[in-house]
Amino acid sequence: MSNIETRKAGAVKVTKREGELVPGEPLVLAGVAANWNRYDMGTTYERLEPTCFDESIAADGEKIVLLWNHDTAKPMGRVSAGNLDVFADADGLGFECSLPETDTSEEAHALVSAGIVTQCSFGFISLAEKYEPPAKGETKGTRVIQKARLLEISVVCFPANEEGTYVEARAEQPKAKKRKIYLPPQF
Repeated sequence: MSNIETRKAGAVKVTKREGELVPGEPLVLAGVAANWNRYDMGTTYERLEPTCFDESIAADGEKIVLLWNHDTAKPMGRVSAGNLDVFADADGLGFECSLPETDTSEEAHALVSAGIVTQCSFGFISLAEKYEPPAKGETKGTRVIQKARLLEISVVCFPANEEGTYVEARAEQPKAKKRKIYLPPQF
């Protein structure tokens, strides 16, 4: 049985593009959920090979979902539904999602737009990896993910990797209804 792993990649930047907003168009979240830089996982460093998700996106891509805080009860997009695009390029693991009209999507868009939630994450199963011993002067080695099955991308509160990812919120959130939002801490 394979272990599902999640990585919280951070430093999500929010940009509003007022000139591009068109009333009635769907809300959109887009950005980079992971990058190819080495990041600290506590007891070891970790690095994703730039091609590690290629086979997964090509073969299983239709199954990939966009979630709110890794919560499978709060999906916002799915490749097979046609509202989520996932791709790997020189910047990292990118995505763009036209959000459905749900409370979860509206809340996520509002919190990203306000700069309150500023990180992305991803869930995967490692299929091939190697270990690089510590470089001279370092105490930790590096786990290199060579091949992985990508399961999901999430918009989250807390990152593991705080550099190189971002998300943009596009289109205005409807202002018709106000409600209190409670988000439990993710530790």
